Amino acid sequence: MNTNENKQIDDLARRVIEKATLESPSFDFTAQIMTQLTDLKQSETTVYKPLISKTAWFVIFIGFAILLGYTVTGTQSQTLNWFDFPDLNVLLNQKISTSMFQFTFSKIVLYALTLLALMVLVQVSFLKAYFDKRFEL
Repeated sequence: MNTNENKQIDDLARRVIEKATLESPSFDFTAQIMTQLTDLKQSETTVYKPLISKTAWFVIFIGFAILLGYTVTGTQSQTLNWFDFPDLNVLLNQKISTSMFQFTFSKIVLYALTLLALMVLVQVSFLKAYFDKRFEL
């Protein structure tokens, strides 16, 4: 019984296919499709949004400039040695006067932190330029 039904469906499908005419696209089919594609509004999920906004970059830059300016023109007495850092304990003593929070930083730690901050800024700028070039459309 199942083979008889399959044969009937097969015959019906053959008759429908034989009666159907072959359709061909119009002359400007590709141009119409391309205009429809360009007219589609771009989805919100594919819009590029940077991880760090321009205002955040501005705030980071201003903060770094203030820190650099304080380091260069601080109220510390200047010495002739290149590797003398300003004493950061002055900042901590002015803000918090308890003895528990009076830190002393060695020169090596200050050098390491300065070098780390400089390297992070350089690396971020190189990576940003790399990804901007990579994802340009």
